[in-house]
Amino acid sequence: MYTVFIVDDESKVINGLIKRIQWDRLDACVIGYAQNGKEAEEKILELKPNIVITDIFMPGQTGLQLMENLKSKCDAVYIIFSAYSEFEYAREAMQMDVVDYLIKPMNISEIEETIKKASQKYRYQKASHIQNEEEYQLQNILNGNEITTENNILYQYESFFVIQLKLTNISASVDPLAAKVRTWTVMEGQVFLLKGKNRLTLVIAQKDAYMISNARKKIIHNLEQLHSEFENSFFWGLGCIVDSPMMLPKSLLAAEEMQEYCAFSLSQITENSKSSMLSTSVSDQIKDAENLLLIVEETTEVQNILQQIKENIQLQSNSAGIIKAQTIDFVYSLRKQFEMSYEDISVAFTDWNSQIICPLLSSPNLDYMFDIICNFIFQLREYSASHHDGYSQRYIARIKQYILDNLSYNINLNDLATEINRNPSYISYIFKHETGQNLFDFITQERMKRAKHLLKNTDLKILDVARECGYEDQSYFSQVFKKYTGSTAGSFRKGEV
Repeated sequence: MYTVFIVDDESKVINGLIKRIQWDRLDACVIGYAQNGKEAEEKILELKPNIVITDIFMPGQTGLQLMENLKSKCDAVYIIFSAYSEFEYAREAMQMDVVDYLIKPMNISEIEETIKKASQKYRYQKASHIQNEEEYQLQNILNGNEITTENNILYQYESFFVIQLKLTNISASVDPLAAKVRTWTVMEGQVFLLKGKNRLTLVIAQKDAYMISNARKKIIHNLEQLHSEFENSFFWGLGCIVDSPMMLPKSLLAAEEMQEYCAFSLSQITENSKSSMLSTSVSDQIKDAENLLLIVEETTEVQNILQQIKENIQLQSNSAGIIKAQTIDFVYSLRKQFEMSYEDISVAFTDWNSQIICPLLSSPNLDYMFDIICNFIFQLREYSASHHDGYSQRYIARIKQYILDNLSYNINLNDLATEINRNPSYISYIFKHETGQNLFDFITQERMKRAKHLLKNTDLKILDVARECGYEDQSYFSQVFKKYTGSTAGSFRKGEV
């Protein structure tokens, strides 16, 4: 079904188009409308319609300006529906490759014919993104369509896995990334590439199944270098290894879940993440320590983290003054961390300056400073342990309520942290600690509950159910639904479970 957005400064025009056009017969539906150009731009970027019907003159910006602003950000096709018939407007619109320039008033049947033309143009536009037969076959395989072995580009290979890259900036181009990836090679194998609007899908195929682990290590190494080279401008997810082209949708689903989790937590997760702390800068290590010091379970782990920070400060070979400044800055950061998770520091310390800051400033050496810091941390830990239950139950309830209220929207950890007014790492930790469940898994679980309810109790199309549950991509929603329920959405709705 094609999605349509209407822009006109007259509400009666919008209402007339919505009510009088036979949208079902056109295999289309209206997903939004706006009465000024600026509002329209914001909504179109959010809703990503396939077809936009717009007037020329409106408050905020003209329809032509709207099209110009959206041309690199949205792959919709456009219909002009205006009372102005001046040649200059029509010529400019045609230069911008609109489907048609309709003059008000217009017969409804003519508008419907134009919408049919727009649908065809959009379909052609999407198809033209598939550059060759190889990409067409790959897309079919990843979509789970049945394939024959005859002329199948993957038939000669024995082992596979998928990687999904997604840009953090939706207006950026994937072309520079794709150009780099196309230079990658795999011994006795091949890297296949599919380009989307703001994502790349890599299919790594290996002729010898015993060599797939080596191929995987090499590709991960390449990805880490690429991630650094492009200044963390994308998140990527790694799919599982499979032994048949027909199993590639499973690997793709795993890659998409990992990539989505990375975007959700706003940090890149890799197979080597556990050892990453050893190679980070001092400031990065301090940041990691701030997240860990108040929530790690073992006393020895706290001491190990402190020792690592102290050694890294020493390695910088700075003056005593700079070392003191770095260390006191770290203590202030710990205070902020504590206050984000609990409350004002005065509940644990009657005089912050005399108990902590003055002793640090007068310390004769770094070891002495870290002894003070260690005592400070254990006092904070003791306070947090004694007040843990009351705080955690309150936060868990607020976290769950926020998630349930926002299931149809994109939820990420930073937005949730801002809403709850707590540190993102603390929220992840406390949720897992108190519920025994990963926060990301809880969100998916609740989305699947909503999906099952909507499928059983409404007549919404599956695409609309997916969107109500926070999934813009119906194919991805269907894969997640089947993984969690063991049934396709269609079969579940029919009761074939």
